[in-house]
Amino acid sequence: MTLEEVLNIEDKGRRIEYLKKGRRTPLPDVVRLYNDWNPNKHEIITDKEKYPQIKVVTKKGESVYCETTKQMVVTDDTVEYKDPNRISLPLEQDIVNIQTAFTVGTEPAMNCDTEDEDEKSLLSAIKQVLKKNKIKYQNKKIVRSWLSETEVAEYWYAVKDDGFWSILKRKIASIFGKSVPEYRLKSTIWSPFRGDTLYPFFDDSGDMVAFSREYKRKELDGTETTVFMTLTDNLIYTWKVGDDSKGEVIKHGFPKLPLIYAPRKHAYCDIIRPIRIRIEKLLSGYADCIDYHFFPILKLFGDVTNFSGNTRNRVVQLQGEKADAAYLTWQQAADPIKLELETLFSRAYSMTNTPQISFENLKGTGNALSGSAFRYVFMGAHMAVENHAEDIGLFMQRRVNFLIYALGAQNSRLAAPAKTIDVDVEIVPYMIDNIDDKVNTAVMAVSGGIWSRKEGIMFAGNVDRIDEELKEIEEDKRKEAERSNMVGMTMGGY
Repeated sequence: MTLEEVLNIEDKGRRIEYLKKGRRTPLPDVVRLYNDWNPNKHEIITDKEKYPQIKVVTKKGESVYCETTKQMVVTDDTVEYKDPNRISLPLEQDIVNIQTAFTVGTEPAMNCDTEDEDEKSLLSAIKQVLKKNKIKYQNKKIVRSWLSETEVAEYWYAVKDDGFWSILKRKIASIFGKSVPEYRLKSTIWSPFRGDTLYPFFDDSGDMVAFSREYKRKELDGTETTVFMTLTDNLIYTWKVGDDSKGEVIKHGFPKLPLIYAPRKHAYCDIIRPIRIRIEKLLSGYADCIDYHFFPILKLFGDVTNFSGNTRNRVVQLQGEKADAAYLTWQQAADPIKLELETLFSRAYSMTNTPQISFENLKGTGNALSGSAFRYVFMGAHMAVENHAEDIGLFMQRRVNFLIYALGAQNSRLAAPAKTIDVDVEIVPYMIDNIDDKVNTAVMAVSGGIWSRKEGIMFAGNVDRIDEELKEIEEDKRKEAERSNMVGMTMGGY
């Protein structure tokens, strides 16, 4: 069935059922994914059958004479049940957070080569929208959700303008046409951990033509209502699940679907889940060993005939065959555990191309990881970012493409450049740069005729005010030339 046929179904329940069937991949197992993400939900904490309480014998049974049977019997041991150590590790969180920082710790670059003033105005408007919505922080939430929850969506909508266009007008006086827009763009994130069940609807060609979201809404009286919301290229449908109401239909006012969606098959840390479980089991079991065997146990052989002395000069006198006293020790118990833990930690990070960034691992490096050396040391992480860019790069590109169309629809002055502008989004892996190296490289490339002065400024990192820098450089050169001419004329007069 086509989307139009599904939306025209009279029965609301069947209509929602068919919209859900437009999803071509299984829904993520949200409970399992969240249990892996939250260390307090790991099985070492919650599974009392797999990790039961420890039975501790506090007093051995004794042989006593039973008057009834006229025989010696052994009484039962006195036991206590103590909760074992349950040590959980946020390993998935650490790996995902490091991958997120390397992927969008540096904001994605927007490359646009244009000399057209209207297109420059549109590009400035796009940057202002991203800045107003704190996208540099939202990017981290999106990548983190994508890696851990397997899917995430970004929904854009219009709200009343609160000075957005006035701020932009101070920078670009010619950005308005005959009227000032009344609305500005705002965005929010939908994902499974946030309580959203997502249903993209694809047509036969594989294009996403609609998107649905099911969520629970808390009413003012304290009750919860399940809401099913569907977005198309021009309308928003909202239905309450389980009642007889017809729902609500409104226009969202954008020229295309105002949503960007990014799925993945598996959570990024699924592959290291068995390793994390084993590490938690080792740490918890070793902690139990420390608790019960850390203090030395004294073994006495023979009969105690005398005990004297105070704290410093205590004496125990034993007699009998092979009388002796010694401490019970456990030789070389920690070495195998230490080796296995170090191996498992190393495998968990190496299998996900994630560097173990900690003070212990980085101390003593000094400036060794600056500049080019950083790229070699963290090459695995940068390769992982290149793989993430296959999906996240497309997500960021679709976002910019949508903003181009949306701004063109909001502002008549930007409608024409919205049809011609070409903005290319590029994921830039996070790296530590040596400014001296970059400036020296730029100077050599520009003076050697390999790069233009504009390219050299961009490489040095001053990409926010390239045109201003070029004008100021030309102005400085003109003033320097004038001063040289003045000096020459003065010397000629003498």
